Amino acid sequence: MPLIVLIYSILVLVGGWIGHLKTGSMASLISGLTAGSLLLVAAGGMFWKRRWGTYSALLLTLILDGFFTYRFLITHKFMPAGLLSLISLVVLLLLARSIPRKKV
Repeated sequence: MPLIVLIYSILVLVGGWIGHLKTGSMASLISGLTAGSLLLVAAGGMFWKRRWGTYSALLLTLILDGFFTYRFLITHKFMPAGLLSLISLVVLLLLARSIPRKKV
C-alpha cells in the first residue's frame, strides 16, 4: 500500500508542475507541490509502519478527491480533473480497505 501512495504522490507533484507549465497557474504549482509533498511524508510513515501515515494519506486523498470531483463537475472535462478524481477514488478505497478492523 505505501508504494501506491508513493506513486500517487509523485503523480500529484508532477501534475501540479505540468499544470503550471501549460497554463502558468501558480495555484496548480503550489497546491501540487504541497499536496504531493504531504503525501510523500504520509507514504514514508506507511513504509515505517506508522499508523499516522495511513490516516494522513487517507485524509489527504479524500480532500484531493473532493477537489478533483468538484473541478470535474464544474468544467465537465475529463482531463485532468475527471481522471485524477477516478485515480483518487481508487487510492481512497484501497487505503480504506487497508485500515485494520478491530474484532468485536
